[in-house]
Amino acid sequence: MKALYEEKLATFWRRKIADCNGNTRRQSQTFHEVLGEPTGEDTDAHTADEFAAFFRDKVESVRASTMSTPTYDVPHRSTPTLEKWTLVTIDEVLKLISSSLCKTCQLDPVPTWLVKDMKALMSPFITLLSNRSLAASQLAMTFPSEFKQAVVRPLLKKDGLDASQTKNYRPVSNLPFLSKLLERVVQRCLQEFLDSNSLMAETQSAYRQHHSTETAVTKVYHDLLLAAEGDVSVLCLLDLTAAFDTVDMTF
Repeated sequence: MKALYEEKLATFWRRKIADCNGNTRRQSQTFHEVLGEPTGEDTDAHTADEFAAFFRDKVESVRASTMSTPTYDVPHRSTPTLEKWTLVTIDEVLKLISSSLCKTCQLDPVPTWLVKDMKALMSPFITLLSNRSLAASQLAMTFPSEFKQAVVRPLLKKDGLDASQTKNYRPVSNLPFLSKLLERVVQRCLQEFLDSNSLMAETQSAYRQHHSTETAVTKVYHDLLLAAEGDVSVLCLLDLTAAFDTVDMTF
């Protein structure tokens, strides 16, 4: 059944590509559909340079507005220290590859589905690459320069927004598969260290297994119900504009 399905799917896309009759615009849209990517129709009114300038100016504006803000003095307390990375095993890499989403970046030399199909053959080499990066120099791991490149696409923040306004877009980076896999290897090491030393707050929902925005909202709703008891409760939410965009990442 799987082979029949794949044959029918390949036939469908070959016919659709052939129907473009050399029209480059239609071919581009069709290739985006094949890869499961946005067609880019909403961004036709803007050039890549316009988007790059807008996002750069936005981050610089946020940084300038917070430059004079005094730093928060965090009270010092004795905590365990992560001295070195734990090297990953072939079995662990196999599990990470198996659990990865079958998404492919244009920068990938081969599609992700092929890596997953050949995981038994490729996992020893990927494990060696990951451990070389981790063991480069204590915690100052070496991140291959090729893995720092990404395909960045502007996407509308939500349906219904004016597509002619650049402020209604957010940049989404599509990284190569091995880049994301190495990030998951590091995340595994960090998560084990945090969990084993009880360094994560019990109420934290972000970056925790079996937790999500749903558990965060449930906790807030629970606290509001307990605090109500006939009184009026007020909920204040803080939205940090371009918070992650203002963090300089170095490897």
